[in-house]
Amino acid sequence: MRRGMTLIELVIVIAIVGLIAAIAAPSLNSILGLEQQSAVKEMGQTMMWLQEEAAMRNVAFRLEINLDRNQWKVEQGDPSSLIFATPEEAEEFRDEQKAQMRRFTKRQIESGEVDVAEDPSKFGEIDDPRFETKQTLPEGLQFAFVYTPQYGEDGVEPNVELPDDPEDEKIAHIHIFPDGTAEHTVIRIIETEEPDNGYSLEMDPMGGMVRMTDEILDPRNSMDWIPDEGPDFR
Repeated sequence: MRRGMTLIELVIVIAIVGLIAAIAAPSLNSILGLEQQSAVKEMGQTMMWLQEEAAMRNVAFRLEINLDRNQWKVEQGDPSSLIFATPEEAEEFRDEQKAQMRRFTKRQIESGEVDVAEDPSKFGEIDDPRFETKQTLPEGLQFAFVYTPQYGEDGVEPNVELPDDPEDEKIAHIHIFPDGTAEHTVIRIIETEEPDNGYSLEMDPMGGMVRMTDEILDPRNSMDWIPDEGPDFR
């Protein structure tokens, strides 16, 4: 004859299950933390690898970061590719393009008969199987901001909500040039549930090193050791 569990036995089972859960929870958090840290390290290592490859292949690279979808990918460009030094230069170029496009009809534009200023920065897919797909941050992490000089002191931040139109998604580009140099870059990646916790990646344009820290880096202070003017030898 089978008998059911007594109340005392049931309480003991519940206590044991609770104890196991309490012991396992920190372990699961540790595993998740290691996965997150590993993903950020991989991004930093990719940035350093691209500097070496750019010099070896004589090409330009860029990281395209979608801050709204927490994704990034590598693109390859012509060695003569240029970038805008400031947000004002980029805005001036876009305004010039719009002004030129207004001079043509829709038919002329669609047929390719137009002669307008082309974007000096042309990038496409990289011919490397390791970067054929977009990389996505692990669950629990998101981009907080991306800074390079071309985006001004505040850099690029994600939208509050994912926009309906993909054209409105916040995209940032980080460029690496054929001589192995790169833009001064600061990327902040935070924990979704604890925004004060996260990781910062900074790429030094002088030495090409990429460092990772859990501190929040202010791009305006990162390079303040560089003098505004060179020495006077007169």
